[in-house]
Parts: sequence; C-alpha cells; structure tokens
Amino acid sequence: MADAIAFLENPVITPATSAATAQVAVVLLRASGHAEVRLLVEQGSEARTLVFSDPGAFAEGFPVLGLRADAPATITVQVIDAKGRAVTHPEPLVFDPEPLPVDKRDFPPIEVRASDPARMAPGYTILAVRRRAIGRPRDLTDRQRSFMLDWSMLIALDAQGRVCWRHQLPRRVAGIQRLQSGNLFYHNADSHSSEIDMLGRVQAQWFARDRPAGPAPGAIPIPVQTLHHQPHQMPNGNFLALSGNARLAKDWYTSEFDPDAPRADKWIVGDRILEFTREGEIVWSWDAFDHLDINRIGYNALEAYWHVRGFPEHGDWTHGNGVCYDERDDSVIVSLRLQDALFKIDRKSGQIKWILGDHSDWSPELQAKLLTPQGEGFRWPWHGHNPRVTSDGTIVMFDNGILGARPFTPPKAPHETFSRGVEYLVDEEAMTVREVWTSARDDSAVKERTWAMGDAHRLEESDTMLVIHSICMPDRDDMSYDENNPAIRHPDDFASSARILEYTRTDEPEILFDVVIEDPHEIMQWEVFGGLRTPSLYAPDSGVRELPGNELHAGGVV
Repeated sequence: MADAIAFLENPVITPATSAATAQVAVVLLRASGHAEVRLLVEQGSEARTLVFSDPGAFAEGFPVLGLRADAPATITVQVIDAKGRAVTHPEPLVFDPEPLPVDKRDFPPIEVRASDPARMAPGYTILAVRRRAIGRPRDLTDRQRSFMLDWSMLIALDAQGRVCWRHQLPRRVAGIQRLQSGNLFYHNADSHSSEIDMLGRVQAQWFARDRPAGPAPGAIPIPVQTLHHQPHQMPNGNFLALSGNARLAKDWYTSEFDPDAPRADKWIVGDRILEFTREGEIVWSWDAFDHLDINRIGYNALEAYWHVRGFPEHGDWTHGNGVCYDERDDSVIVSLRLQDALFKIDRKSGQIKWILGDHSDWSPELQAKLLTPQGEGFRWPWHGHNPRVTSDGTIVMFDNGILGARPFTPPKAPHETFSRGVEYLVDEEAMTVREVWTSARDDSAVKERTWAMGDAHRLEESDTMLVIHSICMPDRDDMSYDENNPAIRHPDDFASSARILEYTRTDEPEILFDVVIEDPHEIMQWEVFGGLRTPSLYAPDSGVRELPGNELHAGGVV
C-alpha cells in the first residue's frame, strides 16, 4: 500500500553544510506513511531521543544537535505512523563529530571547576568567545590586530561544561542573543550583524551603511555609522541596537584626571538607540546628544576604544553597552558605561523616566530623574553592562565595579574593586532603587575583577542566576586604569581570562556551575563577550523534543 510505513532508502548521515559549524550531524531519510521520526542518539554511556513531530518540515534533513566531540555518536532511526506503529531501521548510523582544535590559540582552554546539573537551570550555555594578544590597543602590530579582529567563536556547553556545538566567525563578535525563532543574532566589532540558524546557515545580515569598513555584500544597510554591543529583539520582531555616532565637541577635555588641563576641540562618539525592522528601516531612535551633557565625561573617555574601530583619536563619551525593551510600559532601558548609569526612556515621548547611577555631576534637570538608593550595603554600578528586565520587573545587569568614582575624584585601584552580577528593584512612584540580589557583596568569595563587558541573566525556571565575568584582570596592586600612561601597568599588559558562574538566587549564593577559560601559559587574553542559557539547541517552535534516555517506540524492524 502506498501509505504503508516503510523506509524507501537506507538513511544516511552527513555533517552540517556550513564549514564553520562543527559537532552537528544531519540525518537524511526517505520513508512512506510516517507522521513522526525518532532518533536515538548514543554517545558513550549517555543516550537521548530526538522526536521530530513534523517530518515534512525537515525536507533538508533531520539535524542532530548537542553532540560532544569526545566520542562517536551512534544514531538509531525510527519512523512512526499516525496510528503509533513504529519501524526501526536495523543498521544504526555512526557519526564522528569533529574533534576540538588542538592549537590552544584557536580554541579556548575550558576548565570545569563545578557542575551541579540537578540544581542548575536545564539546557545549554551559549558563549561568545574572543581572543587577543597582550598589549594596549594602540601598541598592537597589524598581525596582532588581525589575530584579535579576524577570529571569534560561538560555543555551547552542556550542564557538565562539555562543548557540544561550535561555530567559528571570521570577525570579532560583539554581542549575542537568541531570537524568538531560535536563531542566533550577533553583532561583530566591524558594525556587521548576522542571523544564523543552529546549522550555521546565514538567514539575514545587516551593516551600518556609513561604517569605516565600507559596504558588506549581501547585507541590508542601516543608515548609521556603527552597530555595536548587545542586540535585543522586541516582541514585535524588530531589533533594538546601539549606534555610536561622531560629533565635534568644542572645548572638550584632554584629561580624565586633571580638571585644570587645557581644553581642546575633539571629535567624540555618543550613542543613539535604534529600533529597526528586518528590512533595515529605522522606525524609532533616541540620541544621547539630544538629552545628556557632553561635558559629563567618565573615566576611560580618552582611551583608544573608537580609535581601533575606525574613528582615529575620537573620544568615548557615553559608550552604550546594552539595551533592552520593557513592554510593561513601552520603554527602553540602556546602559551607558562611561556615564556609570542605566537610563529608562519612554518610547513615545523620548523623555528619561529615571536614572540608576551615582548622583554626582548631573545637570539640574536630570537630578530630578535620579533614583534614591534603599537598603543596607547598596552599591551603585560602576562601568556596568547589559541590563535585562525580568518577568517580575526587576533589572538584572553585570556590574564591573571598576574605578568606583567619577572624574575628577580619584578612582579606586583595580585591586581595590570587585565585579558582580546584580538585580535591582525600582519603585518608579517613590523614585527609589534597592538591591534584590547580588553575587558578591565583597571580594571574599569570588575575587574576579572584570575590566569590561560581563553578563548576567536571571534563570527563572530554576530561580538561579547566570553571571559571566568577561575579562578577568590579574590580582595585582601595581596596576591603574590609565591606558595612556606607559609608566604605569594596565590590565591590557597582562593575560586575561573569563569565568562563567551559575549561582543560587539566595542571600548567601552557592555556586552551581563554574567554568574558567584561561590560557594556562598566560601568553594571550581570552574573553567571553556574553552568553545565555537556552533549554534546548532546537528552536522552541521547531517541533523537536529532546527526551532523556531511549524513548524509541516498540515496533517491527525492516
């Protein structure tokens, strides 16, 4: 009978078509009468079953995601008809995932210090990993700069911290998010943004039309100078992004440390928040130049951040580094690193609703927007990163905690600071803010001092917290943050590492997951720009379920 359940050909297995994506297999099969496909995936002593409830949606093959690189995978193929009758192919497929690169310059050295899967949020941790040579940005040679800019990697770790998916990028990654579709969206440091599926296939690309690097073939132009830092998809499917834009500032600062230093005209970069559609149309924007005082500078304003991104000798005024949408009241929350503050912005009016940050040197108009801290032990975020709104309306962010002061108050030395993940609760009627949770109230437990970036997520299913220390500095008492002073040691002069932690969301946090990425020889720097936890590598609406163990149906064998 034409609708009898049967294999029409022997199944075959191939690697993913994207050469940049590893540890992914695709099962190709032709069968009749089937309403479901099940794949029993066995690696070593571990087994799981992938259930594809809509086989017609996988005409190009059935992807097998989440494969470790340390053992061959045996995959048993089963087809099931609408009445629950199952046929299992008698010859399992064997797939050898690509081994991890041996050269530790091309793959991050991963050390798993702790893992408690029973208490962790389920799923996979996806990280955006970068590398660089030791040295201050202005001093790097062209080859060192290429080593830094022309490589990065997205990797997925399972609950035991084992690599089970990876995708290599030809450019330095600068922000990542998983979209509603299950695809990954990321910015690169050259203002080029991409969306890929988990097989590594490019689904869409965008670029800043006026970027120094020029056009990006095949990408949709956005009429701005840059696209940078953490992307954010809104409920309507549009994207929030940050765009640094340059303007000439008259009589601007020439020192972050000496208020009496001579002033001079200088090109500076400030941030514009964009909402753009998939077609590249900007439908909303907010420009910091229209709302903030350009003479309120922060520490690091005169460093080479924009210099190495195609804007020579430009000052770094705001340094936006994270933006998210709050659908409860149609507002946007943005982190401006060099303002040491979060800003909540009403989308309809463009007005600032509140400012979460240190109270010094604001204009009289903006002083009325400042939140008043509540609670014992409260600490403002210093050079914070990447705010997110939880379902409870709290705000989770990473607080680098460095400097601990505004110009021209003397900053704290690096060894006097510590970094943390933190969750804030804002009372907008009372205009107050208090800490709901923090991963550290001092440096006694986790002594990571993170120079920049960092990420934090509240994992609501397990009520735990994912905290990513992106660039951990050495614990030394002879460093300063003055990149332009060659007589004083700077964090860029030393090897750096990254640390990924999952904590209990309790007053005394326990570490459930602890992974360190560090060069054992301390001859290069490893960075994790950010990351996320996802329950599955498959898209939420893909029709794929991942079951533990052997969940094949009983049935005849061809």
